[in-house]
Formats: sequence, structure tokens, C-alpha cells
Amino acid sequence: ESARMSSNPRPGVALRTRLMFGLLALLTVGLSATAAISIFALRTYLFQQTDDQLRGAQNLVTARSGLLARMTPVIGAESLQRVIAPTDYVVELRLRDGSVRVVTGSGSGPTPSRPLLDAVTDIDARIASGAPFNIVDGGRRFRAIVGVLPAKGGTDLVAVPLRPVTTTVARLAGIELIASLAVLIGAGISAWLLLGRGLRPLRDVAETAAAIAGGDLSRRVPDSPVRSEVGRLAAALNIMLGQIQSAFEERVRSQERLQRFVADASHELRTPLTSIRGYVDLMRQGVVPPTGVDDALRRVQEESARMSALVDDMLYLAHLDEHRPLDRSNVDLSAVLRDAVADATAVEPDRPIALTCPDRCMVVGDADALRQVVGNLLSNVRVHTPVTARVEATLARDSTRVHLEIRDFGPGMPQESAERIFDRFWRASGSRDRIHGGSGLGMSIVAAVAAAHGGTAQVRSAPGIGTTVGLFLPVGEPESPDPPTGELGSVNYERQAAGPPA
Repeated sequence: ESARMSSNPRPGVALRTRLMFGLLALLTVGLSATAAISIFALRTYLFQQTDDQLRGAQNLVTARSGLLARMTPVIGAESLQRVIAPTDYVVELRLRDGSVRVVTGSGSGPTPSRPLLDAVTDIDARIASGAPFNIVDGGRRFRAIVGVLPAKGGTDLVAVPLRPVTTTVARLAGIELIASLAVLIGAGISAWLLLGRGLRPLRDVAETAAAIAGGDLSRRVPDSPVRSEVGRLAAALNIMLGQIQSAFEERVRSQERLQRFVADASHELRTPLTSIRGYVDLMRQGVVPPTGVDDALRRVQEESARMSALVDDMLYLAHLDEHRPLDRSNVDLSAVLRDAVADATAVEPDRPIALTCPDRCMVVGDADALRQVVGNLLSNVRVHTPVTARVEATLARDSTRVHLEIRDFGPGMPQESAERIFDRFWRASGSRDRIHGGSGLGMSIVAAVAAAHGGTAQVRSAPGIGTTVGLFLPVGEPESPDPPTGELGSVNYERQAAGPPA
């Protein structure tokens, strides 16, 4: 059950949706903050303006309080209201005897149901502060200010309804709400379209990744402007995909080479083992006569030596394939070539060999491996050309590399054969011909040693003209020798020094 749940993860919200909702949330917070600040600023301004008007009206009432107190009993409050121009101000006078005289205009709203002075419980504190304050009467809110009458020691109150202020603030809030909703809707639609277009390269990346996961390693992310983040991501992914494809193809090729190598090695080892087992079985059964025992033992020894040489070569190639560090030191390649030519002349005195090389040619490399390479090249000439075929060994050097060339004037080989000369267990005289006793690994070792030294091996050949094998090695810099990694190189060299390789 847990495995099934892990293989089917919960679907999440798409990046496009998350980005759009995040943008709308930020925009909502910004619009709300702007609206709140605007409403608060307008309300503060309107209240400040109302307070200033109240203070001005209160000063006027205080200056004319005596006249208002004398006129109100004579003509009555209602007649006085008709005389005064229509206004929203409420003016109340409380005389020393406690009576309240109300003077109001015929404004837009009804008059208070009771004197507003009766609603002020802390009138002395209000008079002392001189600041406007709010009064609620019958659900209506008034902004009021109180003072002391200078003539008779009474109290006056000037008030104005707050309905215009609250109506204006409420209208601004409604306008802000409608405008914000319109902005959010427009921004949401625009963000959805723009995010869809902007995230299209990411969808292409996801589709490409899905195609690659399905096995199509040739797919690549479409190119985008390199200055954008998506463009840089696409370029980096394409480089990574190219490297992955190359690594995967190299892995496939390596597996194919390994399988072919194992098959060839099994075939090569089976032959001497079969011969050895056959001779041993014959001797155990008494089939071999006493006079033939020595010959049988000689054949067993030869097959054992050939199998041992084959195993040594295979181990040495495996050592090179693992890219283990070689013993690097200053090697005089001229001396190595002269020694190899001398050995070849000792084996075949009748073969004409021309040597061209400087007195000294120093390179940095593994001395045993380089001796084995030169020996394999000359041994290959002895195996595949008649003794009368002339050989030219040339060594030259420039500022960056050394060029070693072994050229024979033998029968040569066709182009398709020359292209496979460095393949393992391949023989120019036939895929399984053992007339010459070679293992088919000599030229493979040449190419592997050249690659281990940072160089290359090349071949040129044509029927009737001959074959030329060139070795290109970098000059390199002297290095301290690494710890020995085995005795494979010295074993191979000792075997070659004793005679030509099998």
C-alpha cells in the first residue's frame, strides 16, 4: 500500500495557478492598504475641516450670545429659526437659570429630539479642553463643541450633523471597492495569459524530460533567449542532455565491447585448454606411446605458455582500461627504439631494417610500456610480412609531441582491415587463423598504451604497398613516479625480451 501511494503522489497545484493567486493576493493587500490609507486620510481631513468650522461658529455664537438670548424670548425659537438662513448648525444656549434656548436653522435633517446639552454628562471637562467631540441623538451623530457665555455665565453648544462626512467616506469606500475588484479581475486575466506565455518554455522542458524518460535521448529543449533565466536553463539542460546521451551511448558501446571481449577471450582460452586436456587425457589412458610422451608434454607446455601470454595481455589491457596511473619518468625513446631494432635484427638477421632517429629523444612516460609498444610494432611486422620485406623505423620530435613510425613494404592490407587493426582479438590473416601464433592483442595494447600516455595510434595501409603504423605521444613534463601498481608491465617486457610475443 505504501509503495502504491509513493508511486502515485498527490497532484499539486500548477505553478501557473500558484503564481497567479500569489500575485492577486499581493495586489489585494496593496489595494486594501491603499484604500484604507485613502479613507483614513479623507476622514481625518473632513473631521479636521468640520472642527475648524465648529470653532469658527462657536466663536461667532459666543460673540453674539447676548443678542440671541434677548431675541429668543421675544419672537420665539421657531420664529428665530425662520429668520436665520437655513443651516445644518445646531446652536443651544443654557442660561444661568438652567433653561436651554435652542437656535437652529431649517437644515436637511430633523432637529434633535432633546437638547444636545442634556446629553453631555462631562460638560465641565469638555469646556476646559475646548476640543470638539461626538454626540449621538436618536441614531444621528453630531460633532459638537461647548463654551462659556461671557455675558451671563451660561453655556453655549454648537453642533453639526456628521452625516455628510460619513456619507462621503462611505461613498469613497464604495468607489475603492468597485475599482479594486475591477483591477483584480483585469490583473487576474492578464496574469493568467502572461504567465501562460512566460511558463511555456518550462512546459517544453517538462515535455522534453518526459520524452527522454520514455527513451528518446535525441530530444532537446527548444532554444530561448539566452539573456532570460529560462534561456540559460534551456542551454544548460541541452548541454547536460548531450552529455547524458554521449555517456549513455558510450556505456552501450562499452558493454558491447565487453561482451565481445568476453566472448573472444572465452574462445581464445578454450582452444589451448582443450589441447592441454586432450593430451593429458591421452597420457592418462595410456594411448600415447613412451616415445611420444616428450612430444605430448612439449605441446602441453607450448599451449600453457600461449595461454599464459594471452592471460598476461588480457590483464594488461584491463589494467589500462581502468585508467590506473602509469609509472612516469624521463624515457629516452631513441634508446628504446634502437634496442628494439637490435632485437628484431637478432631474430631475423636477413631482414633489412633502416633506423632514423636522433641521438636522444626524451619523453615522459612508462618505460616498460613504451618498450612493449615498440616491440609489438616490430613483432607485428615479423608476423605478417616476409623476411625480405624492408622495414623503416623513424623517430622525430617537435616542440609538443613525438612521432614514432614503423613502416614495412610488405603485402599490406585493404582499408576495411586497416580500420580494425586495433580491435582486440582481430587478426589481419583471418578472424580465427592461428598459423602465426598471435593472440590478436598486440596492436590493441599499442593503442591502449598510446591513449594512456595522452597520445594516439594511427595506421595507413594498401594492398601491394605496405603498412605504416604511427604513434603520436605528447612530450609532457617530468613527474614524480607514482607508487607501483603491479608487475604487469615488467612481466610483459621480460617475456618479449626473451623472444617475440606470441
